[in-house]
Amino acid sequence: MKNERTGKSRTFLVCDELDNKVQIVAYFTLAIQILNIPETFSGKQIKNLDGFGSKINGKLITEVPAILIGQIGKNDLHKDRITGSLLMQYCMSTVLDGQARLGGRVVLLECKNIDYLVKAFYPSYGFKKLEKEYSADELIQFIRTLNEDELISS
Repeated sequence: MKNERTGKSRTFLVCDELDNKVQIVAYFTLAIQILNIPETFSGKQIKNLDGFGSKINGKLITEVPAILIGQIGKNDLHKDRITGSLLMQYCMSTVLDGQARLGGRVVLLECKNIDYLVKAFYPSYGFKKLEKEYSADELIQFIRTLNEDELISS
């Protein structure tokens, strides 16, 4: 709630009508974030993230702006009312709407180290695990660079 009031993020609710009552079945939160590029990234990898190049004034770029999917989840009381796939479609549609209005090319998300999410779910939507050293309780970061056909061009 505090992040909403201070403008740091926006939470979107996915609702469904059940027994003549509107129920929250899922949610996701989006925000603008700075992605710190791991030192192990090559110039080519940095250029792919940045879109223009890997250096500014002769120095490697160390961070890029990103659209953060800060939270995404289902309401446990109604988890059978929406699939993860449909929720991700709603989320990415909202990401692309924001990108069309503000720009940006990198989408970042973080999740717990849960096999299904890390090995199957997020990769199936084009997210790649950010390869770096993670501590035992650290969230795993995934990035996705939006494709040229997803970006609004002038």
